[in-house]
Amino acid sequence: MQKRKITKSAVTNIFRFVSCHKPDPITVEGYNEFIACHYFEFSTQVIDFEAQPQRFAFPQENGNRPLIYTPDFLVRLHDQQEVYFEIKPHSITLTDKFRQKWQLLQKAFGERDLSLELVTDRQLMRGQMAENLKLIHRYMTREDVTEQQQQILLFLAKGPQSLSDIAFDIHVSENITKTLLLNLAAKKLVSFPLYAELASDSVFAGVNHG
Repeated sequence: MQKRKITKSAVTNIFRFVSCHKPDPITVEGYNEFIACHYFEFSTQVIDFEAQPQRFAFPQENGNRPLIYTPDFLVRLHDQQEVYFEIKPHSITLTDKFRQKWQLLQKAFGERDLSLELVTDRQLMRGQMAENLKLIHRYMTREDVTEQQQQILLFLAKGPQSLSDIAFDIHVSENITKTLLLNLAAKKLVSFPLYAELASDSVFAGVNHG
């Protein structure tokens, strides 16, 4: 079926996520979907994603009308796998109405050999994850890796290192080193524990795309 278009609504908050890999902002409904964009944008496993990708119509056994459903996202992974995602508040997933619908959707997607996953706000907001991802997004650019960043990548090739050790190695202040590292994280060239607050002892590692 035709892809659903998101328009202004009196009951829904509209967010627009700017991606480094797309010419136009990604429009989503709600803050949880907005945060999910950050996960997909900076995940080393994801090569592409789109919001409201496709509207499905599934026949229902005890009804004349089909079950109309649009997943929140379609995500394409490096292993060529495609996964549809539904983003929901945890409280809604506990209701009988949602559980019944989710069982129907799981069955319908499985019959078409499609993968549908559920992610809740509890998972999205675990620890410092959302804040760290927003921080990475703040330092995202389309510019090439700088000389100082090349030094960092060479240093990390020896193994994971703390922010303070990296700053000492390249002879730059921790604040500037942090911005360089966050930009590298946005480029998916380094990683660090997203669930913990970013500090001097935060450990960064180079990302192996091979």
